[in-house]
Amino acid sequence: MAITVAEIDANCIRHNLKIIRELTNGKSSILAMVKANGYGHSMLDVARVFRKEKVEYLGVAIVEEARKLRENGDLGKILVMVSPEPKDADFFIDNNVETAFSSFKILEHFAKRAAERNSTITGHLYLDTGMHRDGISCERALEFMEFVRKNPQIQIVGLMTHLATADMPEIDFANVQISLFEKTRMMLADKGFNFKYCHVANSAGILNYPEAHYNLVRPGISLYGHMPTAEMAKQIDLKPVMRWTSKVMLIKDIKKGSTVGYGMTYIAPKDTKIAIIPVGYGDGLLRSLSNNYQCLINGKRYNNVGSICMDEFMVDLGSGEDVKLCDEVVILGQQGNEEILPYEIADKTNSIPYEITSNVSGRVKKILVNEEVK
Repeated sequence: MAITVAEIDANCIRHNLKIIRELTNGKSSILAMVKANGYGHSMLDVARVFRKEKVEYLGVAIVEEARKLRENGDLGKILVMVSPEPKDADFFIDNNVETAFSSFKILEHFAKRAAERNSTITGHLYLDTGMHRDGISCERALEFMEFVRKNPQIQIVGLMTHLATADMPEIDFANVQISLFEKTRMMLADKGFNFKYCHVANSAGILNYPEAHYNLVRPGISLYGHMPTAEMAKQIDLKPVMRWTSKVMLIKDIKKGSTVGYGMTYIAPKDTKIAIIPVGYGDGLLRSLSNNYQCLINGKRYNNVGSICMDEFMVDLGSGEDVKLCDEVVILGQQGNEEILPYEIADKTNSIPYEITSNVSGRVKKILVNEEVK
């Protein structure tokens, strides 16, 4: 049995999915984002739960993620969001995976390759409505679809964009993007181009912009029990899916004035006990948290002392009377009445909750619990 594990609770996933469906009044299908190893939660495990819950699509960033899903038996709809390479055309043909088109060059190459193979490639037209990352400019949307009309080996089933500030409702830019998307959608409809799916809203967009729900939404971080900010999380009843734990593997007595760890960054102000926990930045606990992180042992918070190492970190136990070898240590999650949430860690590292969970490395064994509905 691994010492350091992350329990992934399928009941919490189901709860979060239910909440998201309620926010859309059941009118929008779900494209569940499972990229970056399911935001650190084990892509294959969470994908299995989502499929049992009848999501319409799984969303990934890159071809390699889609390939892994297919190789492990996933037969449902998958959308690859990041623009692929020309050489990937055969993968999309052979595996019935859909791509988000952000490039005319890729469109033309995929059309040529599909024609050579007497086959089809299915995709979504990704509109750049102002984020200036992925997508084709709205001014060229009609040109794109006219090309598709002349090349029926390309099947476009979706129209999509991505919101840059959905988690910042005080900024009006999301409304500008939604308006441009809708204007472009209507223009294309007037020209005879309609889409089976229209999708705009990510987790923040689902909460803050109901007018952007359309008939498909793309939740990501919310499926795993979090929102982009702690303030947004207070507005929605989500349950954190991951509980990351380890154990106390060593306890030492140190004298006043002793230093702890690499660089001697901590000097004990008095005689004390320290515990050594076998979790480090190799597991995803950021080194930038050194001397500024708390874990939970027996329902109490304990301060990290010294630099976080690749494989271990140290905490000050004080008298240490309440802590014993092999006691459970919570790195992320709840224990008793205390809880360590990604927002707390993100605030200390000038980061976001997405990065905190996505950083939980493959060395941390993921254990799916409550997979079967009881």
